Amino acid sequence: MLPLTTSLPASQRTAEQVRHTLNLTLLLFTTAMLLQLPALFYFTQPDSLQSYNWLGHFLALLTLLLAQRQVSLNCLKVALFMLYYSYLTWVLILWPGLSNTHYYYLLAVVISGFVFTRAERLVQVTVLSGAIFLFSLFSILHYQPQLEFGLLRLTNDLTLGALSLGIYRVLRQQTLNRWQGLRGAHQSSVNTLSQLLPKDPEQPARFWQPGKTRRYPFACVLFADLSGYTTLNRQYGDRAILTGLKRLYSHIDSLCDQFSVEKIKTNGDQYMVVSNLQTQTDHSCCMHMYEFASALHLMIARYSENHQLNCTVRIGIATGPLTAGIIGKNRPYFDLWGETVNLAACLEQQAKRQYIAACPVTAKHLSSHLVAAKTSLTNRKHPGTEFYYQLKIT
Repeated sequence: MLPLTTSLPASQRTAEQVRHTLNLTLLLFTTAMLLQLPALFYFTQPDSLQSYNWLGHFLALLTLLLAQRQVSLNCLKVALFMLYYSYLTWVLILWPGLSNTHYYYLLAVVISGFVFTRAERLVQVTVLSGAIFLFSLFSILHYQPQLEFGLLRLTNDLTLGALSLGIYRVLRQQTLNRWQGLRGAHQSSVNTLSQLLPKDPEQPARFWQPGKTRRYPFACVLFADLSGYTTLNRQYGDRAILTGLKRLYSHIDSLCDQFSVEKIKTNGDQYMVVSNLQTQTDHSCCMHMYEFASALHLMIARYSENHQLNCTVRIGIATGPLTAGIIGKNRPYFDLWGETVNLAACLEQQAKRQYIAACPVTAKHLSSHLVAAKTSLTNRKHPGTEFYYQLKIT
């Protein structure tokens, strides 16, 4: 299963891709030099300057190819282009009759577009300038005004150099635009995933993996339900109620961010929240959840008053162990399971108007002045919990 990361590939992976490109370039350079051996044996002597030039540069290239893993990436780039320019320049000097060889300088223009990043702009411009300068220099040196088409050849050479730069510029801009588009699409995917999957508490750079469940020893769960929703739905209709719920849930989502609690899901007019999905026990999650619940009560009251709605909210909070994760293959989503979750749902049903229903564990970790009353729990589905607390809203 591939990890669902929240960021683009790390810089190390990008560096490896560039190093792989340089390795391919070195192999191509080595192959091209080996292909020159038959012509070298045919046209020169073994002790000629041309042979020494080929042998010296080939040994340097072979050394660079074998030691590339021990050389830093920046040094490898510089060494590759310096070696390429050096060999090509000496070939043109020692073989003055090869008038078309200087076109190979333009290959450096293409190669530089693949091995330099935007952060290495200065080095890239230097490499490009060197390639164009040497190409133009040897085009001028090979200019023969006495020939009928000498001026035309020089003009074509200079035009080809300018055209190569233009093509490089267009291709690079297209690559940058495509990369920015990919970054935008990636960020959009990350934003969408962040609405569906929580971050993995053990690996914050990744989303929670589908099919993975974990047991947490101490977490706080809240269920909130709109009281009067059914009556309002009959009165105003589905479309109007849905519009209102969208606006209301957006406000509640903002409250989650404010009080460091995490929304799990909505089910109709029911809203489910959890705090402290961590392996370590943190009792402060009870206070965070209470502050969120109190703020939620006040927000619903203001919303109901401003829109002249006869609507309140019931809230139940339970604290204890639970299991969290994603199960199933078809439309999987993150969820919580366990007695703590069931108890929170039950307490939401027991909650009295203008109070918050909380289990004994939750109330134990809150200030005593927040407790309004201790009430018996009549629901027989939770035999381990005989009573719960009605908490004040502050």
